[in-house]
Amino acid sequence: MMYRITDLRDLPRLVARVTTLSILGIFGVVLVAVCLWAFAFPRAASAATDGAFQITANPGGGSILTGILGNESLPAATAALMRRVHAELGVRPAVVQTVENRHDHSLALLFTAARNDTSYTGVAIVTATPGAQAAGTALYDITTRFHTTVGPMLTRLQGMTAPANASNAPSAAVKLAPPEPLSEHAFSDGTGSISVPTDWTVSVAGGGSALVSGPAGSAQVSYNMHFGGLDPSNPRAQTFMRTASPLARQNFHGAVLPYTGDPVKSWTAMYEALARQRGMNQPQIHIVSSTPAGSTAANIAGTLGSGPKAIHFIAYVFVLPPNPMGMWQLSDSHIFVTDKDLARQAETANAVLDSVRINFGAVAAQQAAIRQMFQKQFESEIANDRAQDAARAARTDEALANDRAAQEGMHKEAVAMENYSLDRAVVVNTANGRHSTLDAGFADTLVRDNPNYQKVPAGSLLRGVDY
Repeated sequence: MMYRITDLRDLPRLVARVTTLSILGIFGVVLVAVCLWAFAFPRAASAATDGAFQITANPGGGSILTGILGNESLPAATAALMRRVHAELGVRPAVVQTVENRHDHSLALLFTAARNDTSYTGVAIVTATPGAQAAGTALYDITTRFHTTVGPMLTRLQGMTAPANASNAPSAAVKLAPPEPLSEHAFSDGTGSISVPTDWTVSVAGGGSALVSGPAGSAQVSYNMHFGGLDPSNPRAQTFMRTASPLARQNFHGAVLPYTGDPVKSWTAMYEALARQRGMNQPQIHIVSSTPAGSTAANIAGTLGSGPKAIHFIAYVFVLPPNPMGMWQLSDSHIFVTDKDLARQAETANAVLDSVRINFGAVAAQQAAIRQMFQKQFESEIANDRAQDAARAARTDEALANDRAAQEGMHKEAVAMENYSLDRAVVVNTANGRHSTLDAGFADTLVRDNPNYQKVPAGSLLRGVDY
């Protein structure tokens, strides 16, 4: 089954080094990424005393509440902001989702409230950097139109909080270059296509998956790429690791990792394991936000590394449980953009991933053909094993028969030697085939005088009759 990331156009805002909040949509279907580009509050509010708030009405609906919260801890500042929201709405709000960015000492939350017959939805964002005054803002409106007014309120808030000289503000919003022209690249197996700029490199394009890279490692886009894990707690996996040859271990394209079912932990552990396998430095993975997208799937965002070489990412991840051999799978669709190339490549990367088109019928047919191929190989191997077993059984039976014949021949020779030593002989009546053991002299006379009798050589002695 294939999956798509639905919020790629929010990548530039999501990876900006500011407070970030992922909101589960009003009906729990649409995930909207919300963040503040510059968390510097209006000069009037900044000059106010601790706990002072300012409320601004949004022309299209909704209210913007901003305030300075004093030298408080992040939890205390958040509580203070929510008390003010309580006072404004006249009812205590209920928090339904929280995202904390420990690196930026900020917290964002989604809340709802109901007063009489009116329901409200809002987002609140608080920063509490050590050594500075905490500050907060809340954007809220009636639930039925919040999804249409939250965007304009964010835009208005950005204008309200922008410093007088935006060009000198370190947290000013990055101006994004428009996406580059794209050229369609069809998958060689007919399972889909992806469109990329002419200077991008296509590494994988088939089987319903794609992996492409921007010039000089500036960006990377993947769609439905799979990685394998081997759960070391599985008994069959333990047997494989204990008995497999070095070549088999080398050809195992995966990582020895326990299966947890947690997509975020699995994604982090898989990338760390792949880095170890390839002799690379361990990546510093910072998860800024994660939103469940099912029991074993999640939308995640954050950074790889830090400083000028930092890579911002947004990804959709899901994991599949282990098979009887202990092998489990992780599927990863992501955008990676380096910090220095964010303004230039972010929109292009969004457009590249958005261009993926999958022929699900072709993917299903390919998977069926692969399963059929493996089934035929399996059946051929079974038939070959059975033929080899039959040949081994025939050779064994032949060897046993030859051994029995040899043993029997030696036994007959021993009986003949015993008869000779006891002066006896075995004769056969050729008329009826009856064998008799007689005194040697009598046997000689009988054979000489009666043509119906002959002596029996050692090789023709009968078990149970002659011995």
